[in-house]
Amino acid sequence: MTKSLKYVICGLLFLLTVVTACDRRPLEVLLDENVRVRIVADWDTNFFTLYGTRPNGMTVMIWGSNSATPLIRTTNSNSVTVSLPQDTYRMIIFNELMEEYAPYVLFNEADSYDRMVVRATTYDATAAEWDTGTKYMFTPEDPRIAVALDTFAITQEMVLRDTTIFVPYEEYRDKGYDAFGDRSRYYEIPELPWPMTVDLYVRVKIKHRQSLKTIEGNISGMADGFYPAHIIRTSEVGTLKFDSDSWDRTKYGADNDSMGIITTRMASFGLPYGKELVAERDSADNILNFNLTLINDSVVNYSFKVGKDIRYITPEGEEARIRYRQDLWNLQVEIELPEVIDLPPVTPQGGAGFNAWVDEWEDGGTFDIGGFARRRK
Repeated sequence: MTKSLKYVICGLLFLLTVVTACDRRPLEVLLDENVRVRIVADWDTNFFTLYGTRPNGMTVMIWGSNSATPLIRTTNSNSVTVSLPQDTYRMIIFNELMEEYAPYVLFNEADSYDRMVVRATTYDATAAEWDTGTKYMFTPEDPRIAVALDTFAITQEMVLRDTTIFVPYEEYRDKGYDAFGDRSRYYEIPELPWPMTVDLYVRVKIKHRQSLKTIEGNISGMADGFYPAHIIRTSEVGTLKFDSDSWDRTKYGADNDSMGIITTRMASFGLPYGKELVAERDSADNILNFNLTLINDSVVNYSFKVGKDIRYITPEGEEARIRYRQDLWNLQVEIELPEVIDLPPVTPQGGAGFNAWVDEWEDGGTFDIGGFARRRK
């Protein structure tokens, strides 16, 4: 080989090296160590069945094994997809955003899975009302609260199976996860939230029903909230005020000229922790108060110790301890006062006759208390 040919070959090899070096593309591939998890909440089975509506959104709070604060995801749909590394996670889901409940219900210690507590805030009765000085809890009525809990693990096997390899670095850099397309995989976790509020039903017999004009009342000793992670009501209690316009009036028994029944319903957090069963309560744990205005504008007050008269009732009619139990989704709280309120037989102020301002008393029949049909006696 001539010397000039050697120079030509060496020159070509040099140029090839330079060109290759200048056009070198990265050989890295993306090894994604996270797993995509799709969390789906079923709001139809329990929430819609009980309340006839669906939440506008939900909050998903996820704690890893070393998380001081949760990864919070909020969405206006029934699902959310998150990307998580290998770890064991605890999760709390509830409907709506925390701000939706304020200022009537607050989420305290919201960064802590174990310490988070949902409590009703309070307000004072005004000086012009019959219950001056009473501190009331707001009722958890709008919106209602439903909760789902879960613990799940992202394992090394899931990470390896979920990893998409051989994706060019530029493609990932420019398009992110869109580059994966149909090659990506996620794991779906279905969740079934359960209501953390219950309906409190009250049923009271009235004698001389024609004398009754308006009804005011309250009940003490009801739980002021619950601990989501432990699915128990708080042991702290407060007083709930009945809506004066929510009372239904019904004629009772054969003596249609005298006897009547008043019934109402209100949302509550139920009975406090450790007081769910009748045997765990004293009569004085719950006081039912009435302030009744009569048709002659006189006022009478009644107070009853009803701690032993409140029951959680299942659809089968059995007493139950409420917790986070799927078989008790239709659980309600019911008070049927054994005493009869004997009103004074009065006539309207300024003379006898019918006072058209007073609500009509409906005829007897079948009515619903706690979601279960009962027959008026």
